[in-house]
Amino acid sequence: MTFYHTNLNIKLGDIASICNLKSFDFDINTELKFFVRPEIATIDDLTFISNIKYDLKTNAKYILTNKNLYKNFSNKQNLLISDNLDCDIAKISNLYYRAKTREEISYLDKPIIGNNSYISKNTVIENGVLIGNNLVLEDFSTIGHNCIIGDNVNIGKNVNLTNALIGDNVCIGDGTKIGQDGFGFAYDEANHPFKIFHIGRVIIQNGVTINANCTLDKGSFNDTIIGENTYIDNLVHIAHNVNIGNNCIIAGQCGFAGSTTLGNFVQVGGQTGIGGHIKISDHVKIAAKSGVIRNLGSGESVMGYPAISINKYLKNYKKKMMDI
Repeated sequence: MTFYHTNLNIKLGDIASICNLKSFDFDINTELKFFVRPEIATIDDLTFISNIKYDLKTNAKYILTNKNLYKNFSNKQNLLISDNLDCDIAKISNLYYRAKTREEISYLDKPIIGNNSYISKNTVIENGVLIGNNLVLEDFSTIGHNCIIGDNVNIGKNVNLTNALIGDNVCIGDGTKIGQDGFGFAYDEANHPFKIFHIGRVIIQNGVTINANCTLDKGSFNDTIIGENTYIDNLVHIAHNVNIGNNCIIAGQCGFAGSTTLGNFVQVGGQTGIGGHIKISDHVKIAAKSGVIRNLGSGESVMGYPAISINKYLKNYKKKMMDI
């Protein structure tokens, strides 16, 4: 199930015409079916690799990369070398994908809603939606096309749900927005920001509670995922591609930058900020108002900005107070 329209019959020549490719000696009439992340790409697709710390294995025959990375690839792979890789990724995403029009959505099947559901009169459920039993949908909330919702889901007032798959026994508080575009863009040659088209989803697993006025962005090329039985307090922002594990507790006003990964049983204090592409292992505890800018190992307890071991932080604080 997709939430977007895919343009077909894209050729290498189309890609070359909009990109900053350093050299190009391939057949311009070669068609590439999709533009997707490396691990799901097939031989008929185009993919990209922008960082050496990611797995270089892919089935894609054509790979978009840059001159700093090309030496790491096999001679059997066809490389498109870009002088502005991030910008070209953004341009190609918009070449392949676009939002569905209202007319296209109207052709989808009417929503299917399970038994014993309460749906306020002041709500919108678009076509293609599948909903399980015992839904509660409060006033002025919207469920966008093709969303899937499990059993025993409670959705509060003024909730906007798009590009999302929701499990069973999930509670979503008033004013929360799920599935909007992430904050993903690149700068073009004129130093203007160029927006990436996001094709990822938000996946909320069973037993999750999300309180009021939170925002959960859909993924860019991956999904944004919230693991089972995780509890998210009010006013939390979760950016694109964030992956939060099971049984996590996240207090209010926290912010997670793109592609952050949390393990299971992680506890995050209020007003904490976590940088992009950070990996936080199981059973980590982060004190309130911390700033996390490095990976954290299993069982670490940290606080401060930048976040360090709680014991070290308190030792430094005690020394500072004694010096006053």
